[in-house]
Amino acid sequence: MTRMRKITISIMDELDDALESISLAKSASKSRIIDTLLYEHPLVKRYVDIIRSEPDVGLFAVPTKERTEQNPRKESTVTPKSSP
Repeated sequence: MTRMRKITISIMDELDDALESISLAKSASKSRIIDTLLYEHPLVKRYVDIIRSEPDVGLFAVPTKERTEQNPRKESTVTPKSSP
């Protein structure tokens, strides 16, 4: 099952009215209509395809080094600059 995320958006009145009309005609919720329309948009479709094909990129990506590292992360030390 695909995980859904609840978000809040603001849209203009005429867009809301159009979505309401579509949702009544299709007997579907406005959120389902918005989801479908976004998936059908070429730009969104392109990015969804990229995310699906490259799971190591995107908002929640974890660098390969950190994923495969067996040892705990070493603390980096900062050397203070010497005064002139």
